[in-house]
Amino acid sequence: MLRRIPYGFVFLLLAGLALVIAANLWKSRLTVGRVEVTGNRIVETNEILQLAHVSEGAKLYELDLMSIRNDVLTHNFIKEVSVERDLPSTLVIRVTERSPIAMVNRSEIRYLDPEGVILPHSLSRELFDLPMISGIDATVPLAVGTRIHNAHILEALDILSTTREVSRELYHLISEVRLRSGGDIVLYATEGGIPIIFGHGDAARKLFYLNTFWKDVASQRGFVNLQYIDLRFEDQIIVRWGASAKATRTS
Repeated sequence: MLRRIPYGFVFLLLAGLALVIAANLWKSRLTVGRVEVTGNRIVETNEILQLAHVSEGAKLYELDLMSIRNDVLTHNFIKEVSVERDLPSTLVIRVTERSPIAMVNRSEIRYLDPEGVILPHSLSRELFDLPMISGIDATVPLAVGTRIHNAHILEALDILSTTREVSRELYHLISEVRLRSGGDIVLYATEGGIPIIFGHGDAARKLFYLNTFWKDVASQRGFVNLQYIDLRFEDQIIVRWGASAKATRTS
C-alpha cells in the first residue's frame, strides 16, 4: 500500500525549487560594474586589467576565475593571484608581487628577487636604490623568468635579505655586493664606497655587528677617514681609520 506524501512536504519542496530557480535567474543577470585590483605597488593597475581581459558589463558568473588568475600570473613581477566575486557587481583581483632585492647589469639591467628569480627592467618608482650584484661569471645565464642556481649569487641574495631583516637603514647603506670568483664577498657602502669585507656565512651575526658599529661608531665619528671594515672575525670587527688599523670588539 502506497504511503501518501504529506502536502506540507510537497509545498516545501516546490518552494525550495522556486528559490533555487529565482537565485539562478538573479545570478545570471549580474554583470561586472567594477574590477578592483589590490596588492600591487610595482605593476601598474592598468597592466593587470589588460592581462585579466575582463570588461565592464560581462556576466559576473560566466567568468572563468581560474583562467583570469592564470592570465595575470603571466606577468613576470606577479608571484601569486586570487580572483573573487564581490556581489553584486565587483570582481576583485588580489596580487602578491615579486619584490626585487638586487639588480645586475650585464648587457642590460635585470632584477633579482630573494628567491633568485630573474625579473626584467622596469621603470616603476618602487625600484630605485637597489644594491648591485657585480662579479657574476659571464657564463651564468640571466634569462628573465628563470631562477638562479649559482651558489655565490644565492649567498649574495641571502646576505641582502638578512640585511633587510636586521635593518632597512642598513640595507640602504649597501650599494654593491661584489663576488670574487669564490673568494671573499665584499660589500660597498653608499657612503664613500667604503669596502666591507664580508667573507662567507654567518650573515645574521656579522650584519648585527655591522649595524651596531655603523650606528654607534661610524655615524658619530664620520666616514671621511674610514678606509675599510672587515667582518670575517669571530667576535670583533676590524676597521681602518686613516693610516692606522684598529680592532673594535662588538658583543
